[in-house]
Amino acid sequence: MRKPGLYLDGGSLGWFVAGGAASALCFAISVFVTFIGSLFGILAPVPIIALTLRKGWQGGGLATLVAALLIGIGLKPVVALYFLIQFGLLGLIAAYLIEKRMPFGFMMLVASLTVVCGFFLLMGIQAMATHQGIFEVLRKPLQQNIQAALSSYPGLSGTEARETGKMLKKMLSFLIVLVPALVVIGSWMILLVDLYVIDRFRLFPERELLKFYDLNSWKAPDHFIWFVIIPGFAVFLLHGTLRMVGLNVLIIALTVYFFQGICIVNFYFTKKSFSPFMKFFFYFLLFLLQIVAIAVVVLGLLDMWMDFRKIFHKAGPLPPAGHQDGTEGGERDS
Repeated sequence: MRKPGLYLDGGSLGWFVAGGAASALCFAISVFVTFIGSLFGILAPVPIIALTLRKGWQGGGLATLVAALLIGIGLKPVVALYFLIQFGLLGLIAAYLIEKRMPFGFMMLVASLTVVCGFFLLMGIQAMATHQGIFEVLRKPLQQNIQAALSSYPGLSGTEARETGKMLKKMLSFLIVLVPALVVIGSWMILLVDLYVIDRFRLFPERELLKFYDLNSWKAPDHFIWFVIIPGFAVFLLHGTLRMVGLNVLIIALTVYFFQGICIVNFYFTKKSFSPFMKFFFYFLLFLLQIVAIAVVVLGLLDMWMDFRKIFHKAGPLPPAGHQDGTEGGERDS
């Protein structure tokens, strides 16, 4: 059996080109189609991850370059660079770490932080090229997205659209401050959806990725709670840049515990064999009611002490040999 690698026979090359074209198409739909298009954008890394797992990182890299080339030709080179960082790099790093069987949390963290570093590097280069600050570079696309969303939403009249636009523009400064956290959380959401799609359609038949990670039993390390406590104090006691950094770290950490809470809920859904309707009803409430989402976060936070799934209790030390039955020297009472 050949080891995973880049074998440029006709069949493999066709798969790389087709995968790159599919990834570019998903990304292009997300650019041109509002709302529904964003769902296709989430799927853009799927061909890259699947090809990297099946053909090696060189194959996934070739598919990524094909997709970036098509996007650069059809749109703009800067958009192709954005694709490379936000989707291509995310898929390549995640697939490489999955192939190395790295822990789930480590894989998600490294992939998302790599994307954040690449994203701000690209923003920094663009800021220097246009003689603007990074925040100004970020402000323009956010304003354009708001205007595009308002213009394509049929339920708003002219006056309502203007009032909504004013409200959203006031939120711009706050959204810009939260860009690091939003990029990290967005990367996690993309990876989770993509891994589910890969499993659902058997794009990597060698193993089921989500079942391999056993997410129903996943929990954050106990010391991770400090990423809630320290940034929480920073948000309430500090000002300026330190407060901004603390707020981003706090949001990211609470998202981790939100995911842990979801893992706990899914654990009991599976253990108690809840019907699909009950699962759908819960997630509908989770999406609809903020109090349910907060309760899930609290559930994840308390799990460190309560161990709701009862699967992380450490067994006490075993008694010495010969003492397990209350006897000494291996002799039993007759």
